Amino acid sequence: MVDAPTGYHDEAPGRMKAIYTAGLMARNREEGETDVFVHDVNRVVEDEFSKVFLCEGYLSEEEGRLRRFTIPSHRTRYGRPFCPL
Repeated sequence: MVDAPTGYHDEAPGRMKAIYTAGLMARNREEGETDVFVHDVNRVVEDEFSKVFLCEGYLSEEEGRLRRFTIPSHRTRYGRPFCPL
């Protein structure tokens, strides 16, 4: 669940690192799939970063300000693209 650190003002760090790290951890999993939830997707940074680094093709559900991405392991299929086509 990506919901921190806060980013409601200009000096706040935002969630870019947390979104990127969650995507890499999910792809590097031994096998299976990982569900990654991102909160506050109504904000520009969370919206754009989640679409780019967690991939719109892995978006499985969206409800209000919460998105769920289901990301498969990239270890089980060598050569899998970062995002599905």
